[in-house]
Amino acid sequence: LARINPIHDAFEKTPSTEEEIDMAIEGGADIIMLPFFKTAYEVKRFIEYVDGRVRTMPLVETPEAVENIDKILDIPGIDEIFIGLNDLSIGYGKKFMFELLADGTIEDLAYKFRKKNIPFGFGGIASIGKGMLPSENIIVEHYRLGSSSAILSRSFCNVNQISHLGVISSTFVNGIRQIRDYEAEVSHYSDFFKKNTEEIKETISSITGNEK
Repeated sequence: LARINPIHDAFEKTPSTEEEIDMAIEGGADIIMLPFFKTAYEVKRFIEYVDGRVRTMPLVETPEAVENIDKILDIPGIDEIFIGLNDLSIGYGKKFMFELLADGTIEDLAYKFRKKNIPFGFGGIASIGKGMLPSENIIVEHYRLGSSSAILSRSFCNVNQISHLGVISSTFVNGIRQIRDYEAEVSHYSDFFKKNTEEIKETISSITGNEK
């Protein structure tokens, strides 16, 4: 997965988006992510530049992209989509990035992605038992919404505190195993989804100081 810069033309020594895509593919990327787009036109240019050579993943992280999402999803060639919760929440002036789970924003986007049969995901997930909003709650919400991917949060493995490669490797292996085990357990408890959603809303209200 290679994340390029937002759509732009060449400038002095800065390569254009088209050139960046070519370099990413030559470097071995099999998925290219386009960040910070606002319009369907930008996504269309991105898809045309990739030209079917690798998979495409627009990164929805601006309020304008959400507003234009219906036009964007009509563009052929989108292989999967990721929602950038942090920047998107900042764009909406939220205090906490997971507020978008509580206010229906992610719910609405997920519904539209599923209608178009486009795989999607959102981030990020901390280790089991950690996070201001517990990772267990977030994993259940991924499952309920039909998400198929996530980005691990920085707290999952803090490389500023761990330098030994063996420890880093085992942290990832064990942490991912715990997430997969919990995901498998969650799949058997559909009645739990509604309760989990309410817990998320209550926790977020507590974090942001918006208790009713």
